[in-house]
Amino acid sequence: MADDDIEIGEDIEVDIVLDADGNPIGAVVDDLVVASGPQGSIVDETIDVLDAEGNLLLEDEKVSVYDAEANLVAQEETITLALDSADEA
Repeated sequence: MADDDIEIGEDIEVDIVLDADGNPIGAVVDDLVVASGPQGSIVDETIDVLDAEGNLLLEDEKVSVYDAEANLVAQEETITLALDSADEA
């Protein structure tokens, strides 16, 4: 059964964005998930851009599929922009 084992790993990086005075104005979160097995692997990377209050401004997700020889088989990317939800006066 060891030939059917699937390994899953995740790596998350958070970078704080500062203004010229050193005050935090947002963050960029890079979340990488990799699932690998004998048939190949799937890589899912999501990058989120947040404002100072933690609201999502932009999300970029890329899913890539590789075969057993590490050749790219398929790839899809989705970019989502947050709509302005401020109440009108």
